[in-house]
Amino acid sequence: MAEEFTANRQEAATVSRDLKSIRAALDGANAGALDAKTGSEKVDEAVRTFFAESSDNRERMDQLLERAAGLLDALVEGTGTLDGSLADSLTTRSA
Repeated sequence: MAEEFTANRQEAATVSRDLKSIRAALDGANAGALDAKTGSEKVDEAVRTFFAESSDNRERMDQLLERAAGLLDALVEGTGTLDGSLADSLTTRSA
């Protein structure tokens, strides 16, 4: 079912893990750890600048990263559950 909505469950899980990794780096006040995460000097610099400017920015970024990762996790779990239920109902009808 996920494929019908062009949702790639594996990619969503990967992006969720990446967001959690970035969030963990920020939580540890280690913005330099983000260098290996984005692969872009411009993005790394923007994140470091945003992170350094104020605690309000860090708090907001943390909330947004947590929310995005949670939504992706829910997408992965929900589509997996839905696909499993649909498969079960089809095998039950076939039997």
